[in-house]
Amino acid sequence: MIEWPMFLRLIFILAGCVTVSSAVEPAALFDSHGCRSCHKIGERGGNSGPDLTMVGHRRPRAWIEKWLASPRAYKHDTKMPEQGLPVADRAALANFLSELKGQAWGDDPPWIDHGDHAPDGRRIYVRAGCIACHGPAGRGGHPNPGGRGGWIPALPPLLATYKKDELISKLKRGAKADAEPGRVAEVDMPGWDKILSAADLEALVDYLLTLASAGPKDGNPQDDF
Repeated sequence: MIEWPMFLRLIFILAGCVTVSSAVEPAALFDSHGCRSCHKIGERGGNSGPDLTMVGHRRPRAWIEKWLASPRAYKHDTKMPEQGLPVADRAALANFLSELKGQAWGDDPPWIDHGDHAPDGRRIYVRAGCIACHGPAGRGGHPNPGGRGGWIPALPPLLATYKKDELISKLKRGAKADAEPGRVAEVDMPGWDKILSAADLEALVDYLLTLASAGPKDGNPQDDF
């Protein structure tokens, strides 16, 4: 009988005991942590939190991971509870969410009325995620560290200074946040020219211009993230 050296026997024993676990699919991780109970991706999920179908377009990965680490450290009055996510899960979810740029809708965004095929500006504001930064009816209230005053400003006073074509151009190209001297704002507005069609942009701007005169009346809770 061949007597194997001790270290070789240990290698064979360990090889028989070790199994390689496959990584959990990020979408399954999103579900297992209960994220979908509040947040939609595509047409699956809840409505109490913002739609995340396009979160990767409007938020960088680093911001997403910082938010997941502690929502209330970033926004003390957020409705999102602390998750206590393990570091690996948090990183995987940040990777997953940062890649979400509307793919779940395909060629059928949820703001098109299939009766007359006209886009609904208010629905774009909610489902594309404008509401997540600018709040219901553009009332603001979301932090922006490094930005002037530390907050994303309310929209109505700003909107009153734009003509329709100027606002469409601004939405197309995006905008850098007005930063405090010597600092860089964490949140900028992305450009929407490759996301929203000309008709979408016009419908969105028509809705936004109603906010300039009407002021905040929308009580939609989807104002976080």
